[in-house]
Amino acid sequence: MMVDTSTLGRFHHQRLEFKRCLPAIITSHRTLFTVLWIAAFASVFIWQRNVVVGGFFLFGRTLPPRPIPKLRPVAFNLTDFGGVGDGVTLNTEAFERAVSAISKLGKKGGGQLNVPPGRWLTAPFNLTSHMTLFVAQDAVILGLDDEKYWPLMPPLPSYGYGREHPGPRYGSLIHGQNLKDIVITGHNGTINGQGQTWWKKYRQKRLNHTRGPLVQIMWSSDIVIADITLRDSPFWTLHPYDCKNITIRNVTILAPVTEAPNTDGIDPGK
Repeated sequence: MMVDTSTLGRFHHQRLEFKRCLPAIITSHRTLFTVLWIAAFASVFIWQRNVVVGGFFLFGRTLPPRPIPKLRPVAFNLTDFGGVGDGVTLNTEAFERAVSAISKLGKKGGGQLNVPPGRWLTAPFNLTSHMTLFVAQDAVILGLDDEKYWPLMPPLPSYGYGREHPGPRYGSLIHGQNLKDIVITGHNGTINGQGQTWWKKYRQKRLNHTRGPLVQIMWSSDIVIADITLRDSPFWTLHPYDCKNITIRNVTILAPVTEAPNTDGIDPGK
C-alpha cells in the first residue's frame, strides 16, 4: 500500500504551526477580554459621573427632573417661604414658616413641603402633624455644623442622666414629638447632617453635651419614612422613640466606616 508522505508532512507541519500560534491566540483572547472588561467598567463609571442637577445624561441629552407628586391636598415649595438652595444661605426661617403654614391645615388633610433640587442649609427645625416632607431628586437638606444653633433638650428618658454627657443633649436636625400622620419621603433626595465637624469635636472632647440624631420623632404615631437618603449624622441617624405604627422602607443610610462614632442607622427606643 502506498502512503502519501507529502500529505502527512503537510499535516504534521500544520500541527506544529497551530501549536506555535496557540499561545498568541490565547494571549489575544485574554487581551480582548481585558479590553472589554475595562470598557464595561469605564461605561459604568462614566454613567455614574454623568449624574447632574435636574436629571441624567443619556446619550448626550439631559432628561428633565422627575415631577414631584402631590401627596396632600395642599403643597408648598420651600422657595415659597424664601428658601435659597445655594448651600450658603441659612434656610431655618424658611422651614419654620413652611411648617407653621402646614400646621394650620390639619383639618383639611394637612400639607406637603417640597424641597426642590439644590443644597438647603439649615439649623434644626420641627415637623408638625399631617405633614409630608418631600425631598426631590438632587435636593440636599444640609445640617448647619455649628452646635451653637442646635437647641438643647432633656436627656432621653430611657437613659436618664444622658448618653455621652450628663444633663441636656443636642436636639436632632429634623425633630418631631407628640405628632400624628408624618411622612418623610422623596425621589431619594438627601438629608445630610454634615457630621464630620461633630465627630472631630467629639474625638477632641470639645463638646459639652451629647450629640443629636439626624432625624428624631418621639411619642408620635402613623409615620412613614421612605425613598430617601440619610447621611453623615452627628450621632444616631434615625431615632423613632416610643412611636406607634411607623413604616421605614427604601431608606439609604450612609456614614464612613471609620471615624464616625455612634452613627447607628436606625435606633428605635422606648
